[in-house]
Parts: sequence; C-alpha cells; structure tokens
Amino acid sequence: MYDLKIQNGWIIEAQRKKVYIDTRVSAEAGATTVSYKWHALFLITELAAYIPYFMLGDTHYNILMISLFLCSVLISALSLVFHAFINKSERHVYSMDSKLNLIVNNTMKKYKSIAMLLLSGLNAVAWIYVALYTGITGILPASSYYVYIFIQLIAVLGFIVLIYMGLNRKKELLSANTSPIDVDDDKYWKTGYYYNPADKHILIENRMQSGNYTFNYAKKGAWIFTGITCAIIAGCIILVFVCMLPLINIQEKITLTNNNLTISAGGYTSEIDVNDITELKLLDELPDDSFLRTNGASTDSYDIGRYEGRTLGKCSLYVFDGYSPILMIKSDDTLVFVNSKEDGEIEWLYEELSQ
Repeated sequence: MYDLKIQNGWIIEAQRKKVYIDTRVSAEAGATTVSYKWHALFLITELAAYIPYFMLGDTHYNILMISLFLCSVLISALSLVFHAFINKSERHVYSMDSKLNLIVNNTMKKYKSIAMLLLSGLNAVAWIYVALYTGITGILPASSYYVYIFIQLIAVLGFIVLIYMGLNRKKELLSANTSPIDVDDDKYWKTGYYYNPADKHILIENRMQSGNYTFNYAKKGAWIFTGITCAIIAGCIILVFVCMLPLINIQEKITLTNNNLTISAGGYTSEIDVNDITELKLLDELPDDSFLRTNGASTDSYDIGRYEGRTLGKCSLYVFDGYSPILMIKSDDTLVFVNSKEDGEIEWLYEELSQ
C-alpha cells in the first residue's frame, strides 16, 4: 500500500507522521481512579493459598499444583505490568480539543484497568479454589479442573466484554470530534510491522485495533522479548513432547529386591516395602468402582498413574486392557493394581509376595 501511494503521489506532507503532544493529557499520565496496586493483593493471596496444600496436600499432585500456581502468579504479574503500562501510556492525542483528549484517554484507562483487575482477580479465585480444596481434602478430582476452567473462561469473557465496551465508548466520544488530527504513518508499517527508530516506545497500539498492542521493532527490546517468547513457546512444546514420550510406548518394569517392590511405567513409580503389605489378591478385572484419574494417562490400551476410587480411595494403576490377572497390593498407605503383558509374571509376583 505504501509503495502504491508513493507511485501515485498520494502522500500528503501535511499528514505525515508527526508527534502531537497535549500537555494537559501528559500531565495526567500515570493517574487513574483504578490502582494497579490491587494486583499485589491478588499475588499475595495466591501465594498464601499454596500454604495449605504445601502443608497438607498429597505429594502426588506436586508437579501439577506447582504448574497451576506458577501459571496463576504469571497471569497476575503480567496483568499488574500491563495495568501499570496502560496508566502511563494512555495519553494519545486524537483532537485539537484538549478536553476531549483527556476524556477519551481516561475512559480507556478506566475500562482497560477494570478489565485487567477482573482478569487477575478471577484468575486468583480459580487458583485459590483448587489450592484450598486439594490442601484440605487431599485429592484433586476432575470437578476441580472443571471449576478452574470455568472461572478462567469467565475471566477471559469479562475481559473481552470490558475492552469491547471501552472501544465502543471511545468511538462514541470521538464521533463528536469536530477538530480531528489526521496523520499518515504508512511509512512505519510498510514492512508489515511497526518500525520507527524515532519512536522511543517499545509497545504501541495496533493501528487497526486500539484494543491490541504491537511492538516497535526498531527497538532491540522488542526483538529480545519476541525471541524470549518464541523460546518459551518452543520450550513448552518440547516439554510436553518429552512428558508424553514415555506414554507413547508404555514399558512396564517390576522389580523385587531386598523386600522392596518397585513398579514403574510411563514415568510413574510405586515403591512398596514387602513387610508393610497387608493384603494381596488376584483379580480377573478391576473392582467395580468409579476410578477417577487425578494424575496419569488413560487410553483404550492402558490406565497408568494416580487414580481416585469412589469407595477404594487413592490408588495407583498399572493396568493394560485385555490382560489378566490383575494383582491388588495393599499396604497401610498404598493401594496398587498391576497386571502385565508378560505371561506368568503377575502369578510369579503373587507367589513371591505371598511367602
């Protein structure tokens, strides 16, 4: 588009990108009726909510709970940063009317700030619910995931609605603008992204949608941030792949040495002292109970990991579908169900443990 304008002489010098400053608006930079400091309260409560789980929770859920905790803290921290950024950056000049500029900027500050607080607050509520429930009950059922996801969806929906309301209100205010300022900044967008060495800002509003932000790639900080973000995303993808790799081709290992039984498969391990076993039983199939997976993997071929039975309680499953018998091993604090694809291995284990 920029090349076409140059070719046809459509560039209007009077409308080329200029820096307009409204001193009244600039004086209000950072001022807002909605303080970003509320996010600090959310961060403190998120940290405090981790304490009951840390003291009372089942260590089986450590990786998952730490992940949820870090995600919640990250969302609240980013909300705080963007909230503070919005308070400082909303000082745009839309008109020669200084009063209108001030009203529009303050309006957008208000809507965006409330949206950030809503997102951060409901994010904290979602995490606090999971942390307290798991810390008090000692379990992490699927219902907790559903509640967590539901609250986060409400947070995102509320955020979008508030931003949309703010943009509509901005449009209404600017519709009464009798002295608009027209600028031509195509020169800085001709590469498909914003590149303006003269603009000191790293983060700017998107030219097509003021509710979105983009980077000024004339600044090294923009490239560094983009590189770090891409590296994090790539790292997460690799991490997921690495975590899932043991579950692609499950290899079960049963070891009995020095009165210590170790069962491992798919990255999950159960260790039992033979002297602590209180009950052994060979079963043709799993008990008729409602097993809820709390941390593991379940497919048409296997059920591996940590489960919660409605009547049996917490247990570990190392069960391949279509293979029998299944050995139930119970101790004072452990319940394991295990079978094997190897003929006779479970019968051998039963006999060894029965001695």
